Amino acid sequence: MHIYCLLITLQDPLYFATRELGRLYVTEQYLHNYALTYALGLAKSNYYDAEHIPHYERELEPLNQQGIYITPARPLNSAYVTHTYKFANLSYHVKMDKISKNIPTFGRIRELAPESRFEFFVISQKELKLPKWIRLGKWMSKAEVTVEPLPKHKISEGIFTCTHPLNPLDVMFTNQVISYDVVNMPPVSLIQNVQMRGQYYQFDDIQNLKIPVRIEYRFQS
Repeated sequence: MHIYCLLITLQDPLYFATRELGRLYVTEQYLHNYALTYALGLAKSNYYDAEHIPHYERELEPLNQQGIYITPARPLNSAYVTHTYKFANLSYHVKMDKISKNIPTFGRIRELAPESRFEFFVISQKELKLPKWIRLGKWMSKAEVTVEPLPKHKISEGIFTCTHPLNPLDVMFTNQVISYDVVNMPPVSLIQNVQMRGQYYQFDDIQNLKIPVRIEYRFQS
């Protein structure tokens, strides 16, 4: 089994709508493992989809057959930039309806700033060649990827804590989850600081790193 630690450094502001607070659209500081899988080119979606419906199960399930899995990413250091945008005024198209004077004509977007850095892991049964540059988010923002193969690991079993974020759908079928913190974000909220019982990868040179064994992409029925 090959386990890689990947570091992402943003070159552009990164935006994806995690929360909507009135006219403020906020980007979460965590990166979902679905988005990372597509960005690394390990899963592909159609260039044009008239339905505008994601097909995660169809497009990610083949990776389970190949023994490839990507975890969500946590921020190592991150900052925000906020931009204000204006809505187009289309009131001249309305003939009969009365137009309210109190409708806001602007909104704000809170994006992750360039040079923000994130860490995640790729687990694979075979050796992988991963890209140096990827694109992320609504604006296809550019990001640099640094790949470091982790040292030799061993498999242990018992109660352990995984401090890195996880997709709960991918671990709850093979591990007994005891406690966790929730990171609310679509399409599946993540969990972190997860205490669980089961098998995990352990590394002699990295004492605090424990990654669950037998995690794979799973989907809500």
